[in-house]
This record gives sequence, structure tokens and C-alpha cells, in this order.
Amino acid sequence: MTQDIDISCLRVPDKYAKEYLQHAAGLKLASSSTKTYESHLRGYVTFLHDGNTSVLEATFTDVLEFVEECVRLGNRRSTIEGKVTTISELYKYIRLRTEYDLQLEPLRVENIDVSGYQTPEPIKREALSREELRRLFDAFDSYRNRLMAVVAVETGLRNSDLRELKITDLDFDCLQIHVSDPKGSKPYDVPISDELAYELEFWLQHHRTGYARSDESPYVFPSLSGLKLETNSSFNQIVRDAAEQAGLQEIVGESQIQRNNGLMLESDIRQWHRVTPHTLRHSFVTLLADSGVDLSYRQLVANHASAETTRKYTHLTEDRFSTIRDRFVPPR
Repeated sequence: MTQDIDISCLRVPDKYAKEYLQHAAGLKLASSSTKTYESHLRGYVTFLHDGNTSVLEATFTDVLEFVEECVRLGNRRSTIEGKVTTISELYKYIRLRTEYDLQLEPLRVENIDVSGYQTPEPIKREALSREELRRLFDAFDSYRNRLMAVVAVETGLRNSDLRELKITDLDFDCLQIHVSDPKGSKPYDVPISDELAYELEFWLQHHRTGYARSDESPYVFPSLSGLKLETNSSFNQIVRDAAEQAGLQEIVGESQIQRNNGLMLESDIRQWHRVTPHTLRHSFVTLLADSGVDLSYRQLVANHASAETTRKYTHLTEDRFSTIRDRFVPPR
């Protein structure tokens, strides 16, 4: 069943791109992936419009010029490859589901090799040690912020999955959390410890009620004045501030980013920090490996699993969950 998405709410300025996103949402794309694809297509369509062309009139040369523009703007290889995939999927949709005679061959777009371009090296972040994680937990300025970080380290939830976590996703009887709409994967369940279940219940009963719109919000972690933290940058900043307070933060890389202000390109420097929400996920997967938890499960929670692995672990048996709980002892 596809998601009920109103295409008038999609900001990408192209009819066919909107139709594609509405078609793919829920059928091929999770909601988080839909947002990513929309962002990619918005950038592509805007680039075409700036060059006085459109999605339907674009040529293969236009796509290559867009890729080159992404390189000039400082995009990393993986980011550009994601954009190329999105553009290819858009043109596959147009070719298969409309009567328009495209000039562009979708498979030719799909086979664009980004490896030959000079893109910035990937940022490598090391996992935090158990002692560093404990220092980080102690540095958070509220029960909510600390608990969000603890959940991330003990379950591997992504930033977006954590912000989207609903009260109905918590199963205290079976000691597990249902990840209903993960990026790049089908829904799956993760086991939680007795200690984490207790902390979550204590939060719901004694702390969450102090937030302004907690009665209206279906989410586990409402914001100070809203139903939830709306953007990844919100939790990013929370984690970065705590890492600074704990003396764990450092700059691990810089990127030169160019922005088009409509008249000329302006250069800016983006700094990459050691400790981010992704670092918490990376630390979780590293701790699982150190604890002897098998590779298939680690691939699933990292969203690196094959379709077969995902199916295998979508509904794990209690025996499997018990084994993981016995082996994985979170830092506390």
C-alpha cells in the first residue's frame, strides 16, 4: 500500500517529478527516502530551469553537467551517486508510465561513473569507546536528550528513526522496539534491555508529561514546543553540544562548499565533527561486533542488509533476541 501523499505538498517544481514521488512513496521508498529523493530532484530541476530547460527536454549532456555542478559544489561521491540514482529512477518512471517520448535513456543515466571525478574523501569517524560513551551520557543537559542518545547507542536507530519513534512502537512486554520506517530497509524489530525499557517507561510516566504538547504528540520524544524534533539538525546540535561539554568533540575534516547565490558562486568551509548521531550508530555496531553478535543482525540494524537478511530478521524469535541481549552489554 502506498502512502497517501498530497503532491501539492511536494516542493520539487516539476509535475512529473511530483507524480513519480507520489507513485514511489511507500511502494518503493520509505518516507525518509522519499524526502531524500525529493531533495535530489529539487536540486536537479532547479539546475535545469536555470539552464532554460526542463525534465522532459533534458539531454544526457544536461545530466552530466548537473553531476559536474555537484562536484564543483563539494558533494561527496556517495552523495552524487545517490542523486544519479534518483534521476535515473525518475526517467524510468516517465519512460514506463507516460506517453512522452524522452530524448534521454534512463539506463545510460544509471551507468554514469562518478569515480572519475575529483570528489572529497569520505569523512571517517571512529567509534566511541565505552568510557567515552559514559562521559557523553553524563554531559547531556536533560533527561530527554540523554535518553535519546542512550537509545541510539543501544539500538542503532538513525537520527530520523529516533525522531520519528512513536509510543506505539515500544513493546515493553516483549522488550523490543519496532522500527517502522527505516531508511534503506524494510521495517524490523530491535531488542532492548530491561534497563532501557525501565528508563523509557520512567520517561513516559514522569518526564515526558512536562513537555508542552506531550498530550497531543504520538512521538516518544516531543520537542520543547512541538510534537517532535522536526529536523536532523536539531538532534545533531544536541549531540555536538554534549560532546563539546564532555571534551570529546574535535574537527575530523573540512570541505569547501560552493553555493550559487544567483549571481556568482560563493565558497564556504564546512567542518565535520567527530561526534554526531551517526557516530552513536557506528559505536553501536562496533559494540555488537565486539560482543560477538552475528554479522547478519549487524547488517540489518546498520541498513546494509540484503533483502534475504531483512526478511530473516523482520520478526526475530524471542530466542534470537535473548541471545543478543545476553551478548550485548551496553555501556552504562
